[in-house]
Amino acid sequence: ESTAYPKSFDIKGTLQQQTSDGRWGPYVRELLAKGHNKSRGGVDMGDHPPITPMRAAGQRELSGDMERVYDMVVRHFLASVSPDAVWRSTKINFAVESLGEKGKFSLSGKELVSPGFLAILLHKEYGDDADKDGEEDEEERSIPEFTKGEVIPIIKSNVSGSSSASSKVSVATSAPVWASLDVKEKMTSPPGYLTESELIGMMEKHGIGTDASIPTHIENIQKRNYVRLETGRRLIPNKLGLVLVQGYHQIDSGLVLPKVRAEIEGQCNRIAKGEMEKDIVILNALNIFEKKFHFFVQNIGRMDILFGSSFSKLEDVGKPFTRCGLSRRYLQYIPGPPPRLYNKFTETVYPLPSGGQIKQWSGRTCPVEGCNFELCLYSVGAPPRTFPLCPNCFNSADWSLEEAENEEDKEDENKERQIRRIAGKNLVLECPLPDDHPLIEELYVSPDPDSSGIFILDPHFGPKWRLVGTRDATIIHLPKNIDKLTVLDETDEVTGCHKIKVEFKAGESPLEGGETKHSCFFPTDKLLQDSSRVYHGSERTASSGRGGRGRGGRGRGRGGRQGRGRGGRNKR
Repeated sequence: ESTAYPKSFDIKGTLQQQTSDGRWGPYVRELLAKGHNKSRGGVDMGDHPPITPMRAAGQRELSGDMERVYDMVVRHFLASVSPDAVWRSTKINFAVESLGEKGKFSLSGKELVSPGFLAILLHKEYGDDADKDGEEDEEERSIPEFTKGEVIPIIKSNVSGSSSASSKVSVATSAPVWASLDVKEKMTSPPGYLTESELIGMMEKHGIGTDASIPTHIENIQKRNYVRLETGRRLIPNKLGLVLVQGYHQIDSGLVLPKVRAEIEGQCNRIAKGEMEKDIVILNALNIFEKKFHFFVQNIGRMDILFGSSFSKLEDVGKPFTRCGLSRRYLQYIPGPPPRLYNKFTETVYPLPSGGQIKQWSGRTCPVEGCNFELCLYSVGAPPRTFPLCPNCFNSADWSLEEAENEEDKEDENKERQIRRIAGKNLVLECPLPDDHPLIEELYVSPDPDSSGIFILDPHFGPKWRLVGTRDATIIHLPKNIDKLTVLDETDEVTGCHKIKVEFKAGESPLEGGETKHSCFFPTDKLLQDSSRVYHGSERTASSGRGGRGRGGRGRGRGGRQGRGRGGRNKR
C-alpha cells in the first residue's frame, strides 16, 4: 500500500475542506496558519495516495460504524501532516556502594513537552511507545531535581516480610530527604500475534504478493480455517493451521518458509524488467516443485501421524443434541469452532451460526413441510436476544438470509455459504432464519419501524416476557405484572402481525374492575405500549441489512407497518 503522498497531492486543499467541522476545525485552522508538515518517509506505490478524506462530512451526516471510520481517517490524515510530538526523557543512575556491582539502579520518566499530532489523534502513546506495554522506563511522570554526586539516605520498608530491605543497606529514619528501594520481579513474555497490517508488512518485506493479491492471501487462510481474526485485527492461528505448518516443517520447511515463494516472485519481476526469459523461469519453478512434490509424497506418513494425534474423528466427539428430521437419529453437537451438528450414521454435517450460544429447546420440531428437524435456540448479543433455529433450514437455500437474484445463482451461492460455514466464517448477529420462515411467523407480534425486521416473542416465554428484534439489536421488555402471554392465530390485515392474549397476575392487573385477561394487537395497544420498556443494544450486534426479506418481499406494505408501529413506540 502507498504510505507516502505523491507530489501532486493537494494537502492544503484537503485541509481547507475540514476547517468548518466542529470536531477538529479549530485544530485545522491553526495548522494552516502555522503551516502543515510534509509527511516524511513511506513509499508511493503510484496507484493511489494513502487513504484520505475525499470531502467534509457533517457530524450528523454519518452514523454508527461509518461515522467512526470517517473520524479515524480524518484524524489520521491530520496527524500525518501535523508537527511531531515532543517528549522530554530523563534517566537518573544511582549506586548503593555497600551493594557493590549489584547496587546499580536507575530511575526513568518522561514528560510531554508538545503534544503535536497526538492532540488530534487523542492518544497519549503512539507507534513504538504504544507497544511497550508500560515498561518502567517509558512511564509518564515527573522526576525530582537531582545533582550529580548527591547522597540520599535509604529508608527501610515497613512492609512485613519484604525482601527488599537488606542488612547491607544503611538505614536513615530521620533524614529530611530520603529514598526507598523496591524490588520488582518480572518475566519475559512471548511476542504478540501478528495483526493484519503487520502480516502485510512482513509479506512486502519478503517480496511475497502484490497490492492486489495480498488481501486475497489473508482472506484465504481465514476461509480455510488456518487462522481466525480477533480483537485488534490480530490473526490467531487455529489448530488446523498450526498442525499443517508443523507437518510441512517436518517434511519440507521450504513449503512454508517465504524463501522459495519470494525467489519465484523475484524472478517474475525480472521477467517484467526484461532481465530473464519467461520459459526459463517457468521450467525452473516446475523442476523445483516437482522434486518437492515427490519428496512430500514419500514422507506423507509424518503428516498423517501429526493429524491423527491432534484431531479425533467427528463420531468420537460431541454429545447427542437434537434429532435429525430425516433419519430420526440424534445429531452430535460439536462446539467447534466452527459449531456444527454431525450425523454419524449418514456422515452429514450441519454448520451452525457463530457468534452466539446454541442451546437445546423443548423437543419441538420444525413446521416446514418435509423437514421435521428438532429445533435449537440461538442467543446472540448482550443482553442476549434469543431466536428459534432449525439446523436444516439454516443450511437450506430456500431459507437463506441472502436471496439469490435468480434460480441459477441460488445453488452456487448456497455452496459458497456452506464452504464459509464449514470453515468457521459464519458470524451471525441477528435472527438466523428469515422473517417469513414459519418458526418466525408464528411468533411475529409487531413490525419494527426502525429496521427491515420484525419483533417476535422471546421463545423462552415467561416469566420475563420480552419481544426481540430479528434484524436490529432491540429488546422490548413487557410489563412485569404479566403472568401469561399467548400468541393467537388471528393476524392484522395491514401488518400481518399476530394478536396476543395477555393474562395479568391476580391483584396486579391494570384493567378496570380487576379483570386479568386482555387481547390486543401490540403495535396499536396503548395499555401495553405505555407500560413497556425499550432497550437498544450495541450496533455491533445489529444486522447488516440482510435477511429482512420476508416482510417486504411478501408485499405487506412497509408504509402501513411504519404508520402503526412507529406511532405506538413514540408513546412509550
